[in-house]
Amino acid sequence: MSAAIATSVGCLVLMFAMAIAFNVNIGALGFVAALVVATVGGLSADQLLESFPADIFVLIAGVTYLFAIARENGTVELIIRTGVRLVAGKVALIPVVFGAIAALLVAFGVFPSAALALLAPLAMTFAAQYRVSPLLMGLIVLHGVNATAMSPLNSYGAVTQRVLSESGLTDVSIWSVFTLFLAMYLLLMTAVYFAFGGLRLIRHGHGAEPAVDGVGAEVTRSDVTGEQKVTLLAIAALVVLALGFGLDVGITAFGLGALLTLFFPKRADGAVRGISWSVILLTSGLFVFVGVAKEVGAIDYASNAIGSLGDPVLTTLLAFLVGGVVSAFASTTATLGATFPILIPPLQAADFPHIPGAVAGFGVAASVVDVSPTSPSGAMLMANVRNRDKQVYFRQLVFYAGAMLVTGSLVPWLLLVVLGLG
Repeated sequence: MSAAIATSVGCLVLMFAMAIAFNVNIGALGFVAALVVATVGGLSADQLLESFPADIFVLIAGVTYLFAIARENGTVELIIRTGVRLVAGKVALIPVVFGAIAALLVAFGVFPSAALALLAPLAMTFAAQYRVSPLLMGLIVLHGVNATAMSPLNSYGAVTQRVLSESGLTDVSIWSVFTLFLAMYLLLMTAVYFAFGGLRLIRHGHGAEPAVDGVGAEVTRSDVTGEQKVTLLAIAALVVLALGFGLDVGITAFGLGALLTLFFPKRADGAVRGISWSVILLTSGLFVFVGVAKEVGAIDYASNAIGSLGDPVLTTLLAFLVGGVVSAFASTTATLGATFPILIPPLQAADFPHIPGAVAGFGVAASVVDVSPTSPSGAMLMANVRNRDKQVYFRQLVFYAGAMLVTGSLVPWLLLVVLGLG
């Protein structure tokens, strides 16, 4: 092992440890670590920056810019309340509607953490109002948020698509990975619904939770403003232009957002503030580090070590389990970006026939543990629960996260890798 490779491994471990212990953005650490490794490996500044993910930068900045406007002018809340109003008092459908809205928002580009921040307060208020289990509501919303995060319009999908392209897997469509990823989450959400109170909602029209005084009023019909109508048209235009005509998603989102701020100038400052700079920093720094590590041979070294296990099926199981453990304490996007470049080459070398399934399965294993109350997502649910003692809810989330650490790896591995379904 060369000094540069050893430095890469040490920096990677140190990056994750510091990010977990001190809540430092791992992207910022990635830039510093990339400089250290480049210096040890004798790389120039130009070589260091060759891996800067300009495409992902523009994608994340553009989409969050547009949706920051939609959030500021109430369009996102309008979508949520319209969806809930459509259930017309059918309590059993309320968790389903929130899960569907979460999935749609993320599929169209709202980043998972932002979508959860928007939905969790409303979802938990409705749970308390209609006596729906907060565990059921929280899990459905969180899994709904993650279910479509592998969309090419979002962070998981953008990171995965870039890694597949750099690995030479141009024949592996991100849409095939997305479909398998979504199918696993739909299976999980169905199991969660019936395991945590869905049947009671269907049979009795309410849950077993105690009533809560002072919870928000019933949803009322409100007029849709002209600004919201134009914003809805802009979101629809983004989908049509990007998916239908192949225009760059990020640049198109910037253009539509700029048009909205021209029509409604008071949203301009909020749009810029709403860009997910933390996600941009995370992905940019991580990709620069991975690129430098690849230049000095660290990625090939790690891939060869994993490939030496011989059996690609066992290799993927080990990767799923490790990915789940790491992601439980770190960013899911960071886990995907750091691990995919190591996992994919051994599967290619072994001519493994189910690479889309392995990629989708790893994404599931790394994201289902986000429910842990020690993660930002789990903490968001904890902060908004209304009709359950917070200590009880904490224990429920911990137990569920622990169960997902095992089943969230084993089930996708069995279905997508061993059986090769899809």
